Amino acid sequence: MSAKVPPEVTGVWRREQITAPGGYLDATTRVFWVQADSWYGDIRLKIDIPRKAGATSFADFSDAELIELAKAQGFAGQLTVTPEMCAWRRDLDYQPPGPMPDEGTWKIDGDVLIEGGIHAEYEEIWRLEPQSQGLRAAFRRQDGQGLLVLAGDHFLSIEGRATPLPPGESLPALVEAALAAGDRDAAGALLDMPICYGRIGEGWTVVHSTLPWREGRPLWAAPPQFSPGPGAFVDGEGGTWTLLEVHDPEGRLPDLFTLALGAGTSL
Repeated sequence: MSAKVPPEVTGVWRREQITAPGGYLDATTRVFWVQADSWYGDIRLKIDIPRKAGATSFADFSDAELIELAKAQGFAGQLTVTPEMCAWRRDLDYQPPGPMPDEGTWKIDGDVLIEGGIHAEYEEIWRLEPQSQGLRAAFRRQDGQGLLVLAGDHFLSIEGRATPLPPGESLPALVEAALAAGDRDAAGALLDMPICYGRIGEGWTVVHSTLPWREGRPLWAAPPQFSPGPGAFVDGEGGTWTLLEVHDPEGRLPDLFTLALGAGTSL
């Protein structure tokens, strides 16, 4: 296990903006970085991501909308922090791997973290979210293809694809190629990597997801079964998750898994 990151880096960080040379500015993409003691999860969705009332699968979206869905980003793994830089190891990644490691400079001023590029020139401004301190924990699915990170009242869950991505310059390009070949099933398989960010005290309700029809719904279809002794739980679909790390000074972790799914609860 990697060394713990400095406590001031833990919690949930919401990106306010990113800038880059040439006048590039993005202040609208929804970006949340959930950081436990070493494990983290990240989700990045354009504000105009296609959403459809009543949708239940990728079959409910047009080809053009599937290509737009493929522009999402998200990844998870372990973070290593030195006084000079942060290095995000990506064990699971929604997009094909890039040519450069994910590394950046960092400095914190109160509730603001400023990240600077090392392998590319950029600056990201992050702000610490309320109710994201205190409890921190991370779980890994038994098959190694899932990670759940908790920080305060926030969670981020990420699950890998059934089939790894083939080489390609971007997920939209891979999806577009599958659609051009008339294979919507293959396009759906490329997109089928659930990343869900949400709030625990609201009944584990998903707020943002790479699968839009999961937003506003509980993370699991049925209540998970938590075993305090080994620190593991079985989710509503029968998957087993084991505890990787925990910081729980108030002993709240077992109670979180007894919350009624989809029911708002004050934590």
